[in-house]
Amino acid sequence: MTDILDPDIEDYEDESFESLNLSGENLSAKAFMDCTFIDCRFSDCSLVGTLFRGCRFENCEFSLLKVTNSVFSSIEFDSCRLQGINFSDSSTRQFYAEFTDCDVRHCFFSDMNMKKRELSRSRFRDCEFHQIDFREADFRSTEFSETPFSSCDLRKADFTAARGYIINPEQNKLRDAKFSVPDVLALLAPLGIKIKEG
Repeated sequence: MTDILDPDIEDYEDESFESLNLSGENLSAKAFMDCTFIDCRFSDCSLVGTLFRGCRFENCEFSLLKVTNSVFSSIEFDSCRLQGINFSDSSTRQFYAEFTDCDVRHCFFSDMNMKKRELSRSRFRDCEFHQIDFREADFRSTEFSETPFSSCDLRKADFTAARGYIINPEQNKLRDAKFSVPDVLALLAPLGIKIKEG
């Protein structure tokens, strides 16, 4: 376990990092493979062309990252906070990430394959999901606020105990998706249907 990132090293493999403060650092074109980051801070970093493959981030903070052409492949975010990141600037065809117990704010996701990915017990606030394959994705117990889904494939996705989602059934594919009462009634709002008790 190390708390130092050597600026002269371009490729890291099977390394563990703890308590790194990388605020304002330029990590462009570096490669991290099968690495673990614990209690690290990535704020206003440049990750242009950076590769993260098979990495795990635990209790880390990310904000205002530049991720143009970066690769996030087979990534686990656990108990992390992510804010103000446009992940659609990254290499979206290679974006394979899971979010568990995370706080995600003001982030944009577009044109990605997130099939069978876990996004459970997390909070997505003021985010947007656009044209994403979420088939069989796990959203159980996740909270959404001002976070719309548009043109997404949500077939067989699991929204059990999820709350606050904004999903228009006419603009997204929902066959065999799982929802819980009473939150599932929110799916009727875009259809102009009024529900009365009793």
